[in-house]
Amino acid sequence: MLAISRLKTPTPRLFRPIHFSARLLKALEEPRINPVGIQYLPWNLQDKIFTSNTSKSRRQLSAKERGLIDISKRHLDDNGLLGKKTSIVEPITMDLPKLEGRSLDEHFYKLGMYSSEPYLGKSEQFAASSVPPRPQQAEWVLQSGWTKYEAGKAPVRVAYPDENDALVFDTEVLYKISDFPVLATACSATAWYGWVSPWLLGETENLRNLIPLGSKEEKIVIGHNIAYDRKRISEEYNIKPTKSMFIDTMSLHISVSGMCSRQRPDYQRIKKTKRELNKIDIEQIDEDIIQEVQMLETAESENPWIRFSSLNNLADVGLLHCGISHNKEVRDDFGTMTREEAREDFSRLMDYCARDVDTTFQVYKALLPQFLKVSPHPVTFAGLRHMSSMFLPINKSWENYIESSDRCYYSSLEEVYNSLVKLAETAVSLKDKPEEWQKDPWLKQLDWTIKPFKMIKGKKGEPPRLPKNLKLPGYPEWYKKLFPKAGAPMNLTVRSRVSSLLLRLQWEGHPLIWSDVHGFVFKVQPDEERAYLKKNFTKADMNTETNMALKDDTSGVYIKVPHKDGPAARCTNPMSKSYLSYFEKGLLTSEYEIAAKALQLNAQCSYWISNRERIHSQMPIWSDDADMGVPNNSPKDFGIILPSLIPMGTVTRRAVENTWLTASNAKKNRIGSELKAMIQAPPGYKFVGADVDSEELWIASVVGDSLFKMHGGTPLGWMTLEGTKSEGTDLHSKTAKILNISRNEAKIFNYGRIYGAGIKFATQLLKQFRPELSMDEATATANELYTATKGIKSKSVIFGDNKFWRAGTESIIFNRLEEMANQDLPRTPVLGVAITQALMAKNLGKSGFLTSRINWTIQSSGVDYLHLLVTSMQYLIDRYGIDARLMITVHDELRYMSSDADTYRTALALQISNIWTRAMFCEQLGISDLPYSCAFFSAVDIDHVLRKETDMDCVTPSNPTPIEFGESLDMKGLLNKCDTLTSKSSKQKRLTLSKIDYQARVPVLEDLDRIKQLQVLKYMEVQVCKSVKELKAIEWDIDWGVRSRGTQVLDHVEETTKKTTKKMTAPKSTEVKMVRKMKPAVTDARAKPRTPRVIPDRTHTDPVIRVVEPLPSQNKPASPGSKNTLAALMAPSTPPPSPRVAAEEVFTAQELQEIFMSTGA
Repeated sequence: MLAISRLKTPTPRLFRPIHFSARLLKALEEPRINPVGIQYLPWNLQDKIFTSNTSKSRRQLSAKERGLIDISKRHLDDNGLLGKKTSIVEPITMDLPKLEGRSLDEHFYKLGMYSSEPYLGKSEQFAASSVPPRPQQAEWVLQSGWTKYEAGKAPVRVAYPDENDALVFDTEVLYKISDFPVLATACSATAWYGWVSPWLLGETENLRNLIPLGSKEEKIVIGHNIAYDRKRISEEYNIKPTKSMFIDTMSLHISVSGMCSRQRPDYQRIKKTKRELNKIDIEQIDEDIIQEVQMLETAESENPWIRFSSLNNLADVGLLHCGISHNKEVRDDFGTMTREEAREDFSRLMDYCARDVDTTFQVYKALLPQFLKVSPHPVTFAGLRHMSSMFLPINKSWENYIESSDRCYYSSLEEVYNSLVKLAETAVSLKDKPEEWQKDPWLKQLDWTIKPFKMIKGKKGEPPRLPKNLKLPGYPEWYKKLFPKAGAPMNLTVRSRVSSLLLRLQWEGHPLIWSDVHGFVFKVQPDEERAYLKKNFTKADMNTETNMALKDDTSGVYIKVPHKDGPAARCTNPMSKSYLSYFEKGLLTSEYEIAAKALQLNAQCSYWISNRERIHSQMPIWSDDADMGVPNNSPKDFGIILPSLIPMGTVTRRAVENTWLTASNAKKNRIGSELKAMIQAPPGYKFVGADVDSEELWIASVVGDSLFKMHGGTPLGWMTLEGTKSEGTDLHSKTAKILNISRNEAKIFNYGRIYGAGIKFATQLLKQFRPELSMDEATATANELYTATKGIKSKSVIFGDNKFWRAGTESIIFNRLEEMANQDLPRTPVLGVAITQALMAKNLGKSGFLTSRINWTIQSSGVDYLHLLVTSMQYLIDRYGIDARLMITVHDELRYMSSDADTYRTALALQISNIWTRAMFCEQLGISDLPYSCAFFSAVDIDHVLRKETDMDCVTPSNPTPIEFGESLDMKGLLNKCDTLTSKSSKQKRLTLSKIDYQARVPVLEDLDRIKQLQVLKYMEVQVCKSVKELKAIEWDIDWGVRSRGTQVLDHVEETTKKTTKKMTAPKSTEVKMVRKMKPAVTDARAKPRTPRVIPDRTHTDPVIRVVEPLPSQNKPASPGSKNTLAALMAPSTPPPSPRVAAEEVFTAQELQEIFMSTGA
């Protein structure tokens, strides 16, 4: 009572700290639980976030909302989830900043405009302008540094381009010599600029010259794959961000006209055919060529999207959008020229570089307006700005890491190499003992042919001599092939086919045998064949064998060595890392210990083999190359790598980068796998970041939950929010149980399914995880998974002409995603970004690419999530004076570099940004509530190195010394460290966002939902019903008048048994006619179906039964029902027609019988 009285009466200022009342509320407020057990945010947070919908959250539920809840509960109960244990925790409170507007949509619009300006305005202005003609080839001045070229004026030397608004920029390098630039050109609305490296002119021998571009002015810098050019700008190598925004025309093209990976092969095939046909002279045309032209025309007509897309290089993009034919032949010269040759050909090379800039400007001019139309929300443009400014700090550990990894790699290679060489020398010593190698099942597979050679007659008095460059005379062919040329060392690795034979590999005691047709096989006795086939091994069909010795061998049966890609694939290298598990299980063995050791070393080197070249090609810049804003004692104490990141590199607008965005986590048995941990903060700084928990899975689930207007309304939504591994109620555990695989393996299935992958994908993957299954068993198990999750394909008037899924845990989600994907112009539900032209329905022809379109909806929404996060973070950083900067994002995770003093404030800003972003998704999908379990990051990491988890020691063969752990804080732990963004040591910035004009917009999916509102309960019921009988009952209750053909009331008859349960008195060939009278729309879900009555039909000579639908009550209007859509239900009602027989539709006897049985007639 004392606490309550304190809340109600004013207290002296001395006893009222800033969060005093909030802490009392924490003790008094009960958790908010929705009807299916999902905990929501407490009221004190709810009211601060959903400011425009607080009254809606507190009001009484409508009858429709109660009906949706009942359907949801039944659906959850059918899937064993209703009433299961949920996690209810004591709600916390925090000091949330006030929204910049009356709604989250207004808030984020203003944040997006704040982050976008003045760059958005300048970019639009520049796209509407023109640039001066580029200088003539002979006009370029050969002098180091920048030179400015203005029409009517003499060229003048400048420190950097003195432009305050916009610049198109391109660099060139002699890439065989160095990664550093030798030439660059740029243009603005008023002038052209050229830059020449002092090294190219011989003024210095230092190759490491960067280009100054100026950083004091807020300007946009435009380029095609601009990240490549940004790496060569000196001002970008500073821990404080510059005022330049980089706009990548490649990203603009991909967002507007990019193609998905499934379209690329068709595009390349058709374009290649077109190029080849264009080369043919008229005189060469014959019937075959005419037929090929016709096939090409057919392919183009079936794939109209090809006219709206292209590959991503500047030449193809320029041709598509501007009709510019750009000759890129000069580019090859940069890979062959010396410094002197480049200097002599300076004018031509500069002209080529300037042409690239000119083309890039024309592409930008054409694409920017389209991009802003496709991506209308300012948060997307702001996201493009932030995603283009990433950096990675390093120190001397970087070079130590490369040296150590190389040393371990070469040491392992040498050990294996020496062993293999020894085995080869032992084997070749038998060349003169054929009786021995012919008895050896491995060695006899080698080519022991020894080719004769002629001696060259010597000069007078000299003996005959061997021909020059003769390779190993007197040695067998298999041995000679190990040497590239005479005098070269032996080229023998574990990946060499001969190594498997030298190592005497065997499968369960059977020697491995090489077949050119089937890959590695092994021979078993005929009486063993059945046992192997029962274990799902594949018998090799030796009738197709080209090796006659194997083909004619009838003494046994040849079995294929299993492959992870299925029975059709060939095993060509049993020493690859995918076979390591077979060694460990004792299935694949060798007489030599070195075999297992070689396989382990090969697996140990696999990461470095795959990534070594990309890691070596990184371009680290050290503190003696540029002013980095960090004090250091030696040049290698601090450095920066700028990742070559394409901010929107796929059709789903995900960022693409081939090293850092694909780097794996450190593994104890993988050389060099500690790569990410070599990104290390300078003294006085830390990395602060978090992973968005189940980001894309949650997005998919909330899309489904939104139809119930309640979180956790679908089984997928419930499992995503409240499912636990211990209870076996999470999505991955459920899938693992169905497939009898591990939970980690189930994750791969689940994400593949959410992205639209089908049964074929699941079957192939299941065979990898459970190779003992036959193909039929794997297919049946995959079908069981898809029936339990995606459901059963059905038809209903509620869905018009489209089929839909029902009865699965994810049926509602997939129906919703397919509806979204099948729109004329799909858009992401939150920021309203439109799909690319190459995936628009009107441009697809016969190829629907539905899987790609569904995948686009989910992944592109994940990109929206990231853009909302980084835009919100930048706003909070600026507003509260937090010393932090975005460092890198990897799909659903992001990392900031923050000063030690501001690490906890940065962490709190991340949590606030996440709660705002999640809430924005909910609001735009029509749910004005946010689940407590996903409102906050499960943990925010504060670390001095980049790694997945702060408690990973990152010990690997190349890094035996553990790395000191970082700190990981959940929300409560963070609030104990820091409970407000304000700080005495930093000033808050006054941001005048109230001056930004905002116009409320209609939620993206509202138009999609409008037609369903009158029948929303039926719409949901048909998706959750388990049986055909249930579906028929619901169908019967829906107005007959919306049917385009009577048999649609029993579309599901095709799915039920064809077994006749009761014979009709009429002959088998008898047709039964049903005549239906149109009746009014049924709006009451409890209305009972009417039973048709059967009367004889006297108008036919054949035995026919006519079924007449009872007439509707005359005081009720009838629906016109002219269309097979719900639009018919919304049309103006008209009186029923006067004739008794309104329509006749033919049913089979069995169909009529099914009608009567299902309705109890």
